[in-house]
Amino acid sequence: MAGGDDLESDDEYLNQDWHDDESVEVAVDDSNAPEETESKKRSASDLEEEEDIVTSKKKKKQKTPKNLLLETGRNVADSSPDVQASFLWTAFTHALKLKGEEIKAEKFSPKHFAQPKEKVDTSKYEKSMTKYLKSGVLSSMKRMKKWKVEKSPMVIIVSSSALRSVAILKDISSLNIRVAKLFAKHMNVSDQVSMLENNKYAVAVGTPNRLLKLIQTDRDEDGDGALSLESTELIIIDCFEDKKKFTVCTMNDTAPDMMEFINQGVVPQMKKRNNIKFGFF
Repeated sequence: MAGGDDLESDDEYLNQDWHDDESVEVAVDDSNAPEETESKKRSASDLEEEEDIVTSKKKKKQKTPKNLLLETGRNVADSSPDVQASFLWTAFTHALKLKGEEIKAEKFSPKHFAQPKEKVDTSKYEKSMTKYLKSGVLSSMKRMKKWKVEKSPMVIIVSSSALRSVAILKDISSLNIRVAKLFAKHMNVSDQVSMLENNKYAVAVGTPNRLLKLIQTDRDEDGDGALSLESTELIIIDCFEDKKKFTVCTMNDTAPDMMEFINQGVVPQMKKRNNIKFGFF
């Protein structure tokens, strides 16, 4: 499984292997280049051919699909539902194609993305997951606080690393709810399986690789693992940027597992019901 346990490192960034690195045509502006000295009279066809070459070189410069995806990912939490849907679908399909997997999901659309009903002001203060949860992205804060469903948290927050998960846990501690810690720091998979079996959690915070392992572990005849998304209503994708401005959706060490978690865990639920959504924070 690529990505290990999503522990933060300096070598986990998106590279040419993760994304389609096929480039589109790049233009070069040679308007200041010296003209060739005409040594002999050219025919009309020669001049036409030369004009075509110059025109081709001056075409508007475009970026590779990889770079466009990375740039969009850096602002996606503040973008419109249309942009969010397009971004996640592109990242999702690229990941599956690179693994040779068939894409069986319905194309993501704005209806699959929860949006805050109240504007969260981040101009003066650091972004807060607590404020985000209270902004209207949930169907009900009261339901979340009274959540009693086994193995299936109402909210699953996916972050890029154990360190980032710990920061989110500190942020939401004021909500006074039970939160499942589903990342590699201090806990192995078997401990987390037991924890999910014996407790009920309104929220889970985890990393893609560990979440993927938990939905694959101890699967029953209905396909539900130790972690089930059967009743989960919101998958929050934490868009925290590392020092090189990569996120959980574009970081080479986490993106493949992030998209496979969506493929194996979220997509099957989206086919069954319309009350499971993504949220970008």
